[in-house]
Order: sequence, then structure tokens, then C-alpha cells
Amino acid sequence: MRIQGDRVAWVLVGATIFTWCFLLFGYNDSYPWLALAEVGGGLFAMVIVSTALSNSGKTNPAPLGASALIVSTILFFIWCWIQIRIAPSYGTDEAAFDQYAAQLFVHGHNPYAASMAPSFSIFHVSPDGFTFRLDGTPVTQLSYPALSFLLYAPLLLVGVTSQAAILMNVVGWALAVAIAYFLLPREFKPLAIVLGSFVIFTGFAVGGVTDALYVPFLIIAVYRWDRFINLSGWQRWVSPAAMGLSLGIKQTPWFIVPFLVIGLYLEKRLVSPEPTRPYFVVWQYLWRLLVVFLIPNLYFIAINPSAWFRGILTPFIDHLVPAGEGIVAIANFMGRGGGLLAAYSALSAAVLLFSIVLFVNSYPRSKGLLVFIPSLILFFSERSFSNYFVMFLLPAVVAASSLRGVPETDLTIWANLRKTGRRQAALALSLLLVFLSLALVTLSPQPISLHVISVSTTGQLATVIRTKVSVTNRTNHVLTPVFTSEGGGAITAPWLVIKGPRQLRPGATTIYRLQAPNFPAQPALSGGFQMVALTTSPAAMSVSAPFTPTFWHVALNPQAFNKPIPVNQYVTFAAQVLSPTDNPVNVAGIPVYLGQISYTQQGLSYTEAVINSGAQGQSPVEALTDSHGVAYFTLRGTVVARDPVYFEANLVNGQSAYPYGYSNIVPILFSPIQ
Repeated sequence: MRIQGDRVAWVLVGATIFTWCFLLFGYNDSYPWLALAEVGGGLFAMVIVSTALSNSGKTNPAPLGASALIVSTILFFIWCWIQIRIAPSYGTDEAAFDQYAAQLFVHGHNPYAASMAPSFSIFHVSPDGFTFRLDGTPVTQLSYPALSFLLYAPLLLVGVTSQAAILMNVVGWALAVAIAYFLLPREFKPLAIVLGSFVIFTGFAVGGVTDALYVPFLIIAVYRWDRFINLSGWQRWVSPAAMGLSLGIKQTPWFIVPFLVIGLYLEKRLVSPEPTRPYFVVWQYLWRLLVVFLIPNLYFIAINPSAWFRGILTPFIDHLVPAGEGIVAIANFMGRGGGLLAAYSALSAAVLLFSIVLFVNSYPRSKGLLVFIPSLILFFSERSFSNYFVMFLLPAVVAASSLRGVPETDLTIWANLRKTGRRQAALALSLLLVFLSLALVTLSPQPISLHVISVSTTGQLATVIRTKVSVTNRTNHVLTPVFTSEGGGAITAPWLVIKGPRQLRPGATTIYRLQAPNFPAQPALSGGFQMVALTTSPAAMSVSAPFTPTFWHVALNPQAFNKPIPVNQYVTFAAQVLSPTDNPVNVAGIPVYLGQISYTQQGLSYTEAVINSGAQGQSPVEALTDSHGVAYFTLRGTVVARDPVYFEANLVNGQSAYPYGYSNIVPILFSPIQ
């Protein structure tokens, strides 16, 4: 039996609902009622899969599909509620800014003229969630159009203040998935549920990334956008009004507008090649879009135009720290390029120009790419986070699947029109500009050379608190660097300079001693990190090679003692040194240290066990590995206590003398002699 593609898609929907149930399963101990949601969701997923695999029909019945959307949305809401309970702090400054701006607005203040700094403490935003400038200062200016916070105002007015921003984000994303489901053709409807449940989207929604708010409007705006030329009356308002609302929430959708305007122009040319009418269609769309965009912003423009313009242009003009998963990652992590950050703006402009020329030259075959092409442009910008790309996916699918077909004869006519020297030259020239800008980006050397010499750690807290860095000015002019660290893809708050000059002379090499300003800025010992130097003149970033504090780690065997051990009875631990992939390190003479402590409700308590030939209570005790990389510790308890003694082994770096590679913790409860 052959299974049709749409039935396979519904199998994926069932698997998606199963996945939601699995994600909820881990919280049953705290919320026992989740078992009902998991059992109900699991049974429903089985119905979905069974119906899709059966011979009863080619696809799932419409009511069953709508029910799948409802069930997956309910499970999504439950999961989000749990995530909020686990981590109620706002994960980004943008969510905090928007809710705080809404609070200022409902109390009669202009948020564009106020500092957003109080929102950091009000919504408990971690310092690693701040947006920093190249000079090391955090952005405290409201950085989005007015609708980004006005959407929260109704909630605040009815008294919903706790988690208002996250609640709106979650509802916004659920609404986007539902709209996409009902607008997509029957065979593509499962895609809305499956794609909408991807963890990157759900994580953004509950994590404070406000892109989810504009997606429902953008989906409506691009649905059957090529039919606008045939609409009249109120229907001519739907797409431009929805697009205006989308643009009024965040700047990311702004990049779609040039392609939409060009697409409307070309679509009119394709249908009716009158010389003046295409411009009229474009104007009809644009003035409606601008009216809807300006309505929620007019008040703020009127009372303080400079503050409003400065706010909405902050992402473009405020010299923000480069970061993201786009091409800038090569400079961020590999140190290739980054010496001229302005080159990224030139590269983005060149890619924009090339994309427009390519879009025009390949139209109408390129119609389906209209919404997704801006992702390519943002990929080459100096701030190119993944939400800039993936949030266009659902609208792009809706747009591409709703376009009307083009007769083959029209395709032939347009193909002949494209065969002109001017069009081919424009394509070649724009592509040349892309390559030149790309070369400028990648070949601009970083102005500072950094090398991490040594680190100091917090011991068992397993973080790096201080670094010793060799810094060289590669340029022929004075630089004023701001130092920070980079771990897990995030730039931290500027580090404190404990020792080292404020300005670095041309060609000079200096040793800096730097200290992390707060706990979130302290890199974990379990992974690598890089030190970063930021400069404003020139606007550039420089990164060190990765510094990996932890090479090996230790495993204690046995891993647990499930019964009390009588005092004075000997117990032997085998401490195996392991590689990062848990392969034994067969090296003799490696010092391994075993420590003991008791963790009680009142705090730490020193213990009295004897390890090897050490003194009573001595901690830690050193032992050397044999040829198999195993160090042995023989110990005995000397005191009967209510609380167990916790044993943990670690290694010590030979050069910087910091502990690392901590083993599993093994508690032993010492009992009286039997």
C-alpha cells in the first residue's frame, strides 16, 4: 500500500503531539494533573496517526485536523505556563523594554523620552540579556515602533501586569499558527502545526523574543498578496493594513516591503502592461500601509519627534555589539574579519541590491521567495540572530502556497523580456558588489591581538572569574579597548580592568588582568570561552583564540553506596581520568584530588573521614594515576553522623593551578559498628 504525502504529514502531526506529551512528562512530580494532559494528548495522537495510516481515506477529516490544532495549542500553552513557573525572569531586554514602556504610557509618560534601565530590575533581566554598544554601555532607549508596547496596554489596564509580555508573545505565536493553519491549502495544513511546534519558535515565544507579535499580521499581509491588483473596496485595506501593523511592532519586517512593492509593480505589468498603472497600484498599497503604520505612532511623533526617530532607528545607528548566527559568526568566533564593522552594512546593502535585481530578473518564478529573501539580507548583517531568519518561515510558506499560477505563455514572454543587456549587466554588477563587500568584510584584520595566558576560577563553583591576557595593538594609532568575554554565543557585560592601561599605544603589547563584573559574565569551566576587545574608533571587534579550561574529567567508581557504611570499615574509590568523550586517559602520574565535605541544612560542615594516609578530616588528598589513568583512594569513616559525607574528585591545572574536571559526587552515610 502506498501512503500519500498528505497522510505522511498527518503522521508527523501525531508525532508532534506525542512530543508535547513527552516534554510535559518531566514535570509530573510537581504538577500531577499533567498526567491527564499527557494521557489525553497521547491517545489523541494515536487517533491522528491511526487515521492517517488507515485505508479509510486519502487524508484526515477536517474536524480531526482542527482538533489536532486545538490539542497542540493547549499542550503548548501548558508547556509555556510551566516554563514561566520555572524561570519567571524575562529572558531578553526587548520584552522588558516593551512592557515597561506600556506601563509608562498608561501612566501618561512618553516612553521614548524615558530611560528603560529600570526595567532590568523590575523584570529581573539577567545582565547577559542586555544589548551592549561597542563602548560597553547597555542600550536603555526604547528601540521599537509604538505598537510593540501598545499591544500590552489593554492587559495592563485590566490589571494583568505579571508576565504580560510573555503572555502576549505566547498568544501571538499561537494565533500565528492558527491563522496559518486556516489559510494554508488542505495538503499544507499539517505543516502549520508541525512547524509551529518547533522548539526554536516556542522557545522564542516564552523566552521574551517579541517577534511572535508581528507574525500573525505578516501572515495576513502576505496571503495572496499578488491578488491586491484585482481587489476593490474594503478588501484593498486588508493586506496593507496588516503589513502596516506588522511594521509597527518591529523593524525586521521592514525588509520585506521593497520586495512587496516591486512584486506588486511587476504583477501589474504581467497582467496589464499599461505604462502608468503599475505605479498607481504601488501607491495604492503604500499609502494605506503608511497610514496604518503611522496611526499608533503619530502621538509620539507629535510630542517628541527626535526621541521617536532615535528610538526606532537605534538598531541601525547605535553601534551595537556584533553578534548572531549569520556571517558575522566567522569574525565572532574564528577571528576572521571584524576589523571594519561598517563593511557589514555595505555587504547587507549589496546583498539587498543583488536580491532585488535577481528578484526582478527571475520574476514571476521568484514570487514564492518574496517573504523569505529578506532573511538572506539579514544573514549578512553584523547583528544576525536566528529569530531574524526563522520568524519569516511560516509567513513565507503561507505566501508561497497562496500565489496564483502563471501561464506558461506569460513565463515565456517575461523570459524574453529579461534577455536584455541592461538586465544582465545589472545582475553582474550587483553580484560583483556582493563579492567586493564580502572580501572587505572577511579580509579586514582585527585591530587587536588577544591571547589568554591564564585564568583564576571560583573552585567548586566551576566558573572563571579572572583572566590574564596578552594584548597587542596591531594598528598605527592609539586604541581604547573595552574587554568582555564570549561564551555560548553571547557577549557579556564589560569586564573590569584590574591592571593595564586605558589606552593602548600603536604596536604595543601589554598584559591585562581582567575580572568578570558579575556572575553571568563568568565563563563556565565545562566549556571554552573567548575574550573580546571592542573599539569604537575604528568600530571593530577582536577575539582571542578559544580558551578551554577543562580538558579531562574524573569519574568515581563506585558511583553510589545505597546502604550505610560502618565506621572504621575501609572503602576504596577508583578515580578514572577520562577524555571529553569519556575514553580512559591511559597516562600515569596525573595528580587527582579527593575532597570531603558535608552539606547540611544549616550549611557546610567539615567531616572526619580518613583518606589514604592523610590526617583525620584532611581534604583534599592527592593520589597519582597508574598507567591506566586510575587513581585509588582508600578511606574510612571515624565519626557517626546524621548527615552523609560527600566525596568528590577533581584535577588541577599545572600552569594556573585552578581545579577542574570535577567528578560525580558520592555520598556515604557512616553508621555505628555493627
